[in-house]
Amino acid sequence: MKYDYDITLAFKKEWQKIILDWYSFNKRDLPWRKKTHQNFYKIWISEIMLQQTTVATVIPFYKRFLKKWPSLKLFMNATLEEILYEWQGLGYYQRAKNLFKAKEFLKTNKLIVNSKNLLNIPGIGEYTSSSISAILKDESCAVIDGNIERILLRVFDLNRSEKNFKKKIKILAQKLTPLKNNKDYFQSLMDLANIICKNRLPQCILCPINKFCKSNGKANFKPKNRIKRSTKAGVIFLVRFNNKFLAGKSKKKILQGLYEFPTSEYVEYQEIKEIKEIYKNQVKKWKKKNKISENFSIISTFEHNFSHFQLKVLMVEILLNKKRKLEDFLWFSMSDFEKKPISKLMSKAQKNIL
Repeated sequence: MKYDYDITLAFKKEWQKIILDWYSFNKRDLPWRKKTHQNFYKIWISEIMLQQTTVATVIPFYKRFLKKWPSLKLFMNATLEEILYEWQGLGYYQRAKNLFKAKEFLKTNKLIVNSKNLLNIPGIGEYTSSSISAILKDESCAVIDGNIERILLRVFDLNRSEKNFKKKIKILAQKLTPLKNNKDYFQSLMDLANIICKNRLPQCILCPINKFCKSNGKANFKPKNRIKRSTKAGVIFLVRFNNKFLAGKSKKKILQGLYEFPTSEYVEYQEIKEIKEIYKNQVKKWKKKNKISENFSIISTFEHNFSHFQLKVLMVEILLNKKRKLEDFLWFSMSDFEKKPISKLMSKAQKNIL
């Protein structure tokens, strides 16, 4: 049978039935799908954590987070530093900062769960508002993320470079969305995308909707062009006096609010041979700025990947002759520092001194 993809009522009914039948036998067992987790707080936390992060990575963080704050009422008392501490290692820390802003917002604004009103909450965009509303209120709103977009792109053989691509996807997704049971419907598409209609090597022979698929999973689907990561170099300073060292809150936008050892600027380079000179200049510049005359010794070098650049790090130690103050930094013992939220970068640095 051929379809013209005008989304007739017959097509829509068959599409929904096939997908929901597949889901009833194949749905993933995920912690946020438990009956006891079907409330705004627990679904909201899962959705925020899942932004740009895989399910496998999120699960242990999600469980730990809910163990710390089992309910929205308890979460309302959380400080930003506490939230960042529980979030460390999950990355994209702006999400954690938005959780703090959101719970502060909810202290003075009534929570109304629908796809329109949830958009007023910091950190909640169109996809998240729609998914929460579909799960908790069975709202018949189109829920579209990269996974669902990929299915529709393949099935209807769409062209991502087309001028009105996003608008077309949204109209198409809304036409296919059921008036009832959208909760299971959109989650079935999420599971289908992750189990069958994968980014690479889709399992077309196992796909329940392969008879509808105009592209048959071929290479017409091209992931978005990845931004080429730049390469940078920087220095991390372990400044010691006796059994304590200096650390403070990062001022770098991507790590703001997290604690770090004193760090130089990140300098972009083109060739490996430039790195030694960058390290030399950054150490000299930093010591001069902070009026430090003591010599330094090299601890280690290591690499760390950020989303948009690769960083090569030189870590050095400076033993001060006397205890002194440095702007924006405080003295910590290791036991005190371990209670503070730090980034993956600083976690790597910390392991170099243990």
